Amino acid sequence: MLEKFRTMSQTWVAKVILALITIPFALFGVEYYFRQAGGGADTVAKVDGYAITQAEFTENLRNQLERMQAGLRDARLDPATLDTPELRRETLAALVNRHLLTAYASRVRLTIPDNLLVNEISQVEAFQDDGKFSQARYEEILRSKGLTPAVFESRLRDDLKVQLVQESLATTQWVPQVAVDAFLTLNDQSRELSVAEIPLSAFLGQVKIDDGSIKQYYDEHLDRFKVPERVKVQYLVLTADPQAPDIVVTPEEIAKAYSDPANQPRWSGAETRRASHILITVPPKASDAQRNAAREQAQKILAQVQAHPDQFAALAKQYSQDPGSAAQGGDLGYFGRGTMAPPFETAVFGMKPGAIQGPVETEFGYHIIKLTDVKAAKGRSLAEVTPQLTQELRKQRAAQRFAESAESFSNLVYEQSNSLKPAADKLKLTIKDSGWMTRGGTADAPLLNNPKLLNAVFAPESIQDGRNTQAIEVAPNTLVAAHVVAHEPSVARPYAEVKEAIGQMLQREEAAKLVKKEGEARLADLKAGKTVAVTWSATRQLTRQTALAGGLPSVVVTPAFKVSATQLPAYTGTEMPSGSYFLVRVTQVTPGNPADATQRKQAEAGLTRAYGDATMSGFMAGLRKTVDVRLINKAALEGNKNGN
Repeated sequence: MLEKFRTMSQTWVAKVILALITIPFALFGVEYYFRQAGGGADTVAKVDGYAITQAEFTENLRNQLERMQAGLRDARLDPATLDTPELRRETLAALVNRHLLTAYASRVRLTIPDNLLVNEISQVEAFQDDGKFSQARYEEILRSKGLTPAVFESRLRDDLKVQLVQESLATTQWVPQVAVDAFLTLNDQSRELSVAEIPLSAFLGQVKIDDGSIKQYYDEHLDRFKVPERVKVQYLVLTADPQAPDIVVTPEEIAKAYSDPANQPRWSGAETRRASHILITVPPKASDAQRNAAREQAQKILAQVQAHPDQFAALAKQYSQDPGSAAQGGDLGYFGRGTMAPPFETAVFGMKPGAIQGPVETEFGYHIIKLTDVKAAKGRSLAEVTPQLTQELRKQRAAQRFAESAESFSNLVYEQSNSLKPAADKLKLTIKDSGWMTRGGTADAPLLNNPKLLNAVFAPESIQDGRNTQAIEVAPNTLVAAHVVAHEPSVARPYAEVKEAIGQMLQREEAAKLVKKEGEARLADLKAGKTVAVTWSATRQLTRQTALAGGLPSVVVTPAFKVSATQLPAYTGTEMPSGSYFLVRVTQVTPGNPADATQRKQAEAGLTRAYGDATMSGFMAGLRKTVDVRLINKAALEGNKNGN
């Protein structure tokens, strides 16, 4: 059970720990939650008296925007469109959900042991140096995010509680076998299909568009033909650069850092021990009789182990109720202090190699423990840690330099706002030039694609007044200020330039209407049993999945599998995005096989998750009814209009 508990959280926490995300779902729209209330400019919403502050909301919104922008940058989509009222509502709803679940966890006295918290933090790769947890790196990363260890660990503890509540609801659902049968019968159903296309090209010649219609369309849809507003900018980048050639770390500084008492635990190492155990579990609310029975069983197993210590692994496989280690003969691997439950740890670190001890009682039950190996603490020499310390000291020096320069940089670009040159000269920075860029950013200079910077670049004070933008943090320890040097407003393309394209578009639209009319007429004839002159494709036996994989578009597959199969052949039809019309003929239907063991296992897993999601939705609805949730600052949900 110890191993199971550790493994459960390790599967997810390392992926989200640095992002500090909230609950990754928003089960209800924000209107479901909130009643409007007044006052409290620094409070966005209240959940049973708990205030969701503007700072908390902004931090979570920023984290979400950064993750989304990282995913969209390669697709060259407009990052300015990410900060929407919809995203803000989802962010706030997620914060409310998180508080509802953490409050519930507290009410039912759900706790996260310190050893689990320590274990999770120590295994996060970002907090490690050379594969080992680094306290200094841990604190450095938290400082860069404006966090203290106490705040971070409190949030992580809450996240673990929430995860446990979610998992308990989502993974304990029972799916009726009749539901699995029905799902597999329908989902794996195959149909014998053939299609016939009525192409758009066959009707284009029947449509003539006059110049008056084209001009009328142009006049009525000028917005569709506008060239986006664009600018060219000069910009400065101030960043913390630990590789700067003038950052020199001397051997004396390295030696001083090595001998610093605060760093000694990092070099001294820590003893680790390897142990195996046999666990007899005790339910959380066990009666005295249940507890006594478990203890007696553990005593009997201990007697067998003491009589035959060489059979410990075999006895662990036979008797241990820890699913995470029983199959490995009870082996828990190497671990240090602060990892296991305190009574277990005390016993292990008081034993000699080969010794057997028990029963040891913990919150999980009774353990019979065998210490199998001890790795003594091994110190690291100055020479061994010199590369690591050199890098750390360069980073510290770069961060200090950045902090000292950032205020000067911000003041200069603001106080001497008609040019970036004063800031460039004083801080020895290079003024860079961008190409043309729109509100969607530019592919040539990714640093300029920050939504807040783009808002500032296209603001009236930058374009009309010719001022520098403020210094904006576009990435950790990276500030950018820009100055607009050229501007072209959004204008409509000339009529002569787009006339031909409009004519072709209108021709296709009118031809598509004729195609649809012809297709629906032929479909009606087919359903009536009449002979229709169409060319059918070769027959193919397809499931929903193989039909899509085989190149049939979803607009064809969906109606093909929806049409009633009570009388075959069955016919249906659909319009294509291209303007053509597809007729579909179904000549045979074969139900899916619910007896396939592999498919059945996959279906049960998927349906279990679906049932769990439905349960979670109902659970959250129930929690919502027990608390008072009020929206205090509605303006926070209206989007990033001012670049704030």
